[in-house]
Amino acid sequence: MSQPQFSPRIEALAAAGISVAALGGAGWLGWMIGWPDSFDTSDPDFVNPFSIMILGLLGVAGWFGVKAARNEMRHRAFGNTVLEIDPPGHMRLGGPFAGRLRVQKPVAATGPFRLVLTCFDVHQFEDNGRFKTSNFPVWTGETTASADTDATHGLPFRFDLPASVGPEPVPSGILPGTGSRHRMTVHVPGMRKVVAGNIPPVGRFWTLVAAAPTKGPDFRAEVVVPTDRPRGKSRLP
Repeated sequence: MSQPQFSPRIEALAAAGISVAALGGAGWLGWMIGWPDSFDTSDPDFVNPFSIMILGLLGVAGWFGVKAARNEMRHRAFGNTVLEIDPPGHMRLGGPFAGRLRVQKPVAATGPFRLVLTCFDVHQFEDNGRFKTSNFPVWTGETTASADTDATHGLPFRFDLPASVGPEPVPSGILPGTGSRHRMTVHVPGMRKVVAGNIPPVGRFWTLVAAAPTKGPDFRAEVVVPTDRPRGKSRLP
């Protein structure tokens, strides 16, 4: 079983792809309908859906372009990060979860390393007749490592996991023995929808994030923690 790892370069390439696509979309709209004559928001010629779409796409291109550059700088400074889990090699609720995050290159941290383990439940909700999913944190734990820790030898961590983090995920979102489901969501302006119904999630995953300040690009790595038992080689009796 391969070890989970975080690659800043993959993140950089994904962000660069989105940036290029958004920039291309803005260029196509500008070529088809023409660029706004004025970017003054009080100008009646500016306030139209197409001008707003062009500016929105340019904003998306800029945001993801900066994100791509930042991740590429992290890749050159720190390389990849690999998650090494102590036996039994996977996460088990109700017990300790320990291991280390091994970084490919040294990290000259100017402050302590923060390692945050978070469990996310994936809930499904209906929005304008279409089902969408959203991730909600249901449990989190945090530990630290001193700034002089050699990250190439591994950033050690240990978390005491709870016995339960809520109802077990049901892929259909329907509890066994029921033929239908009732789902209620609350929408706060400026925030994402919040699941308010007493329903099981459709999925669940855990992430481990390590971060530390440096004189250059801040160190940050995020890996998805495996929850399944590693598959061993089968043997014949």
